[in-house]
Amino acid sequence: MTREKTAGQMAAGRFLQVVAAGAVGLPVLLLGCGGGAPEPAPTGEPTEAVVAPAAVPEPEVVIDPLTPEATDEEIVDHLLAIEGQGAVSVELSRHLPNLDRARAYRLQRMRRDRKTPADPQVGWKIGWSRQTDPRVAIDPVFGHILRSNIYTPGRPVSTAGFVGGEALVEAEVAVWLGQDLPGPDVTRDDVMAAITEVGGVIELLNPRIGPDGDGPNTHDHGIADNVFHIGVMLGEQRAAPADVDWPAERVVVEIDGEARGEGRLSSVMGRDPIAGVVWLANELLAYGEQLRAGEFVITGTVVAPPPVAAGGSARLTFTTLGTVELVVE
Repeated sequence: MTREKTAGQMAAGRFLQVVAAGAVGLPVLLLGCGGGAPEPAPTGEPTEAVVAPAAVPEPEVVIDPLTPEATDEEIVDHLLAIEGQGAVSVELSRHLPNLDRARAYRLQRMRRDRKTPADPQVGWKIGWSRQTDPRVAIDPVFGHILRSNIYTPGRPVSTAGFVGGEALVEAEVAVWLGQDLPGPDVTRDDVMAAITEVGGVIELLNPRIGPDGDGPNTHDHGIADNVFHIGVMLGEQRAAPADVDWPAERVVVEIDGEARGEGRLSSVMGRDPIAGVVWLANELLAYGEQLRAGEFVITGTVVAPPPVAAGGSARLTFTTLGTVELVVE
């Protein structure tokens, strides 16, 4: 295996500048993996078989680059590759700096549809919904959650696919729906009537779309990559929506037993998670989607997310919604 750039490799376009697993923050030129057969024994040497030394595998990521003319299918291939290989790519921000929201959500939907035949969607996530200063505008977005994205309580979470073996920990609440909420005129009362229960949730995520130097890296780039979602640990303690003091409920985040942040549910959409679900129900209609009975929605972090790494743990402690914890192996 070589990391030398041959003319043939360059012509084949098998390079991509990314941050690979184990090298977060360092741009790495990733090459295709090539090799040849062992050289035969020189003539005149004994006829004993020549045994090639065992190859030592290297952690290497091979992902096709993009171009400004990349098709939606090619972009989705790229997004799924960086997700599966735990890499950060600058290709989307480099070649599609002005990616618009409609195309970003189309790419996200295509990405989902590649998986859902065998892995059904069970929920939705809201991102960039935290507003601690009403003078600062927010730009919330949504993503999807598949059945395979739900972790099993008490079972360690694998770092497979994590960028650099780490993930960010978001402290959120989830609401479960007992009835459909089709937009565009969903109200706060509609949402409260549709929610069957509320619980705490840890979301793990990895920003996989990096900036190209000083170029733009927008929310629309994140939308295309499903708002960087990895998975969720759902709290086992649940409450009825009427029993939650939405503005006052607080949560403390601990990483490896050390408090790393504290926040209130009132920071979601500058009001509370119910406002987030109202926004989502009405926003989905513009993209041909809707909230359905049986799904759940996670409404966005209320704390700046700290990282957790292999061998570490994360724990949320809510005022009334109990605790949620996970261990990363």
